[in-house]
This record gives sequence, structure tokens and C-alpha cells, in this order.
Amino acid sequence: MKDVSLNQTTTLEQRFIAARLASVVVFALAVTALTLINANSLLFPGSSVTTYLVVTAIVGSLAACILPIRNVLQARYAWIVSGFALLLLIYSKTLEPPMGDSAMLTSLWAQLFFLSRPIALGLAIAACVGYLIHAFARDLRLESHSHLLSLLAGTAFLGGEIAGSYWAFIGWGRSWSWSGHFFFSALTYLLFILVFHLPKAWFANGKALALGKAAVLGFICVLMLGYRLS
Repeated sequence: MKDVSLNQTTTLEQRFIAARLASVVVFALAVTALTLINANSLLFPGSSVTTYLVVTAIVGSLAACILPIRNVLQARYAWIVSGFALLLLIYSKTLEPPMGDSAMLTSLWAQLFFLSRPIALGLAIAACVGYLIHAFARDLRLESHSHLLSLLAGTAFLGGEIAGSYWAFIGWGRSWSWSGHFFFSALTYLLFILVFHLPKAWFANGKALALGKAAVLGFICVLMLGYRLS
């Protein structure tokens, strides 16, 4: 019996190590890809779709890296998030490489604005996966991790909006106006807020609530990816 238990423990530890290794490898690949993009461009191409996808992959894989893996569910979480990040990296390689753009993009505020979007998206993807796993197989650590990621995603998105407003003010003499871009940004931020304000009375139990949060985050992810890739 002791030998069987020892073998099972060893197998689990190997699965945990493999999941951690997968997330670290994808993170390293994404960082390398971003470094190469920066080295081959005249200006840091923060506004390019390629950079958008690569930074999203970096943030998503990092979210999987920082979660301590203690059980099978958490290992599965690391595999799924790393898989999403790898798919984004692969798709980014099919796009045209970004070139140097307007000198306006050299502004620190412009870079903060453009980079805030993929940062928020990467965090939202990782949080969505965590809520989904938690909904079907309760894991309080994953729920707490997803809650933190959702909060960071909304904060990053709002911070980018503030940076973008200031960038517009110093570049064009005025901040954002009521345009399609501003309406999209406002809607996305309201959805990030909704994740924390879903009334519990609307849901029969904790599983349904977690699914509701995952649905909102999933919609945000589809919205942000679809808007950027269209």
C-alpha cells in the first residue's frame, strides 16, 4: 500500500512539474518573441496587432506561472492558460511584422495606453479559465487567483484609459471625445466592473455565480480580440 501511495504521489508531482514547466516555456517564448519584435523595429510597435497578441501571451502565461500548483485542477489550469498563450503566439507569427510608425508613439503615455490593452486581455483570459474550472470542480485557491486577476485586469484597462487621455491631450490638445473607440473602451471597462457586481440573488449557487463571472470575462476577451483583429 505504501509503495502504491508513493508511486501515486510521485506521478502527481511529475504532472505538477510538467504543468509548471509548460507555463514557464511559453512565457520564455513570448518574451523572446517580444524582444525580437522590438529589435527589428524602428520604434517600439506598441500599437501593432503582433505586439498585442505577444504581450497578451506573456501576461497570460505569467498568470499561470505565479499560481502555486498544489493539485490536479491547478495543473490543468496551467496547461489550459499556457495553451491559449501558445495559440496566440502561433497566430502572431502569421501576421505581417510591425514596422516603425509615427513619432507620436514614442511618447511614454502612448506606450502605456497600447500595452494596457493586451495586459488586461491576458489577465482576463487567465481569470476566465480559473472561474470555469472553479465552477465545475470547486477550488478556492483558483477562485481567489481569478478574483485577483480580474481586479488587476480592470485596473490595467482603466490605467491605460487615463494614460491614453493624457497622451491625446498633449498630442492633439484635447482628450478623448464621444467616438466609436471611446464608446468601446467605456463598455469594456463597465464589463470589467460587472464581474465584481453580479448580484448573488440572480444565481442559484456558487457554481452558477462562477459561471456568470466566466461568461462576462469570456465576452470581454472575445470583444477585445475581435475588435483588435478586425
